[in-house]
Amino acid sequence: MAINNLKINKIKFEYLLKNIKPVEQTEDKQEITVDIDELTIDEKYKPYIKEFVKKTSTNFNFRNPNEKLETLAIKQKPILQTLLFPTSEASYDIFNNKIYAGKRIEDSIYHELFHAFTTYKENIFSIYSGFNYTNIHTDIARRLSEGYTDLLANRYFDSVVLYMIEANIARKTELILGEENMQDLYASNNLYAIIKYLSKFSSDEEAIAFISFVDKLSIYRNNIKKSIQIMNILSNYLVDVYVNVLVEFYSWGKFDKEDINIFLSIFKEEFTNYALYDDDIEKEYLRSSDYLDITSKLSNGNFQKQLRKKVLTK
Repeated sequence: MAINNLKINKIKFEYLLKNIKPVEQTEDKQEITVDIDELTIDEKYKPYIKEFVKKTSTNFNFRNPNEKLETLAIKQKPILQTLLFPTSEASYDIFNNKIYAGKRIEDSIYHELFHAFTTYKENIFSIYSGFNYTNIHTDIARRLSEGYTDLLANRYFDSVVLYMIEANIARKTELILGEENMQDLYASNNLYAIIKYLSKFSSDEEAIAFISFVDKLSIYRNNIKKSIQIMNILSNYLVDVYVNVLVEFYSWGKFDKEDINIFLSIFKEEFTNYALYDDDIEKEYLRSSDYLDITSKLSNGNFQKQLRKKVLTK
């Protein structure tokens, strides 16, 4: 099912399709054995690192966590960086495994630690950070990764959400992939698996365009209406993917119609009500025509029509 406006340049699509590939996976759980108290890091930062390790060690299988801890540096944010980026409380240098922390460290340290623990240098030209893949030619899934990092930092540490719309899209994507699965894909830098899963229920082009469109949000960071418009294009795509998932499972005999309506109702509740953490964005979102179209799509009656069309008439 094609989504209006979810388009991508053909050359860019073919390049990304060719270059986004599976990365080397970590099969066995890598336990953290480093003594955090012995790290050459300012003492004021160590309690945050201990808390991060404590709360994430069960649900995440980070790649080479001991090596990352042993080489991690945390420094006070330079004055020049504060002047150039006054709204950014902290940042992470993926090349040197270094966090630059602001004064309100509790608002951002866990977000940056997620970046530190999910960075993977595939080679000197290609670096992953969460879902984000960067090489000398492209930079893809940066905003999906930032949104999901914010979502996780808020979920595990009640951190402030700054990438609100990106976190909203990341949560909606997680509803389709499953929380445990998406966390595993994030920790193992498996953007490829997300694209392949989405393309099973749409197309390769739409799946890659979806990831690329999330990145477009960076262009309209200060334009709420345009950001909401992009978010609704992305949300419409995810709704159609989810409906296609249910239709396929129904056709396999995994569910009956009553089960599907229950799943759809739960999905609708979580999909349309996930917090945006900002009253102005929330109001703009709720009154947008695309939002109303999305909620209509998720009604059981509408789904039954698609179900009859796709399955019962086969």
